[in-house]
Amino acid sequence: MRYPLLMLQERAARLFAERFGRAPEGVAYAPGRVNLIGEHTDYNEGFVLPTAIDRGIAVAFSRSEGPSVFVSSQYGEAEPFFAREPERIARDWARYAAGMAWALQQEFEAPIADVWALTDADLPAGSGLSSSAALEVAVGLALCRASELEIAPKKLALLAQRAESEYVGVRCGVMDMFAIALSQKGSALFLDTRSLEFEHVPLPQGVSIAILDTGVRRELAGSAYNQRREECAQAAVALGVASLRDSDEGMLGASPLLSDLLLRRARHVIRENRRCKDFAAALRAQSTEPLGRLLRESHASLRDDFEVSSPELDAMVECAVGASGCLGARMTGAGFGGSCLALVESERAGGFLEEVRAAYFQRTGIEGEIWVCQSGTSATVI
Repeated sequence: MRYPLLMLQERAARLFAERFGRAPEGVAYAPGRVNLIGEHTDYNEGFVLPTAIDRGIAVAFSRSEGPSVFVSSQYGEAEPFFAREPERIARDWARYAAGMAWALQQEFEAPIADVWALTDADLPAGSGLSSSAALEVAVGLALCRASELEIAPKKLALLAQRAESEYVGVRCGVMDMFAIALSQKGSALFLDTRSLEFEHVPLPQGVSIAILDTGVRRELAGSAYNQRREECAQAAVALGVASLRDSDEGMLGASPLLSDLLLRRARHVIRENRRCKDFAAALRAQSTEPLGRLLRESHASLRDDFEVSSPELDAMVECAVGASGCLGARMTGAGFGGSCLALVESERAGGFLEEVRAAYFQRTGIEGEIWVCQSGTSATVI
């Protein structure tokens, strides 16, 4: 269920008071994100184009004597840990919070405060909308406020990426954290993940972003995500470049070390970087004509060359592109389950949602959660 931002923060504060017997000292909030285009390019030092959405995670918190106790309205109480010396936690969702404490401890000389915290969300976990990154960023804001530490959004994003990559064990790029910490309402974030330079590009008028949740969940650390990253690194070595960012299609047939599998992985990254730049250029020009084609090409590449789609994701995309008012659709996020996105003519969005919901259920027997999202604000704490 979606809650307006203020309502979600108020609900988290109320649930905190019910659990801990006092009002929280603050409530941190971080949005989810949807990546319009530029998939599996961020850890290849390429280009991405995400935007924050109007669903997210709220973390109500107060300082404590320790250990830190995190309670989720969805998953219950997590394993406690001490923020100053967080042990490696592998059993439950607390590893994301403990990882953020660990990353902050690495960065700051000042001690990180322990907290009592309650998390509440209207962002479905495992849906490809970056619930883990949103949790890390929100926890980071809460721990910094509790520890009386100032942190810039860019630094917060980088520490959240370090927490997920080095502590949690998912070797992710920086896209999710940058989108969550640095987005502006009404714009997409065009990010060069090598230089970390970014630009806020206005989203088109009269076009809505639909989120098409397949209802199939995946766990990144237990999926083929890390395997795809390793394959990209192998492809870069075979091509003699530091990163696939530095390769081009003319190089693909010239290396005897490049297997067919690695060629397809590299081809996806090369073409997806080009698609991302073309998409951003179209947004700057306020032209919607190329957007649908670029989305369709991106999905085909993720399905055939990068092999991270699934039968449910493919079915959802096919249902979407066949529905009235759809400009284009593709899977979004790491893949292996989760969500798709579609760009839809705003005046026809209601009928589009009903058509896709019915068609997807007829194809799969699964009740997908389908809604039109708004671009959201970046992470904050009150």
